[in-house]
Amino acid sequence: DQLEGLLERVEIEVMSNPGDLEAIRKAITSGYFPHCARLQKNGSYTTIKHPQTVHIHPSSGLAQVLPRWVVYH
Repeated sequence: DQLEGLLERVEIEVMSNPGDLEAIRKAITSGYFPHCARLQKNGSYTTIKHPQTVHIHPSSGLAQVLPRWVVYH
């Protein structure tokens, strides 16, 4: 109800499309922008908003893959 009220207040159409993966990715990325990091040449990650070196935990499934970008929480 709260989210619907906010959308109506700023005149954004309330709709749902669970098959639109691009929109879902954009929503997650914009919401967690302070928690985005980019892979560096040395294998570490640097956060975007306040540059800080971070690492993927060795037990994570991503530790072996090392994607170019990560969004974390």
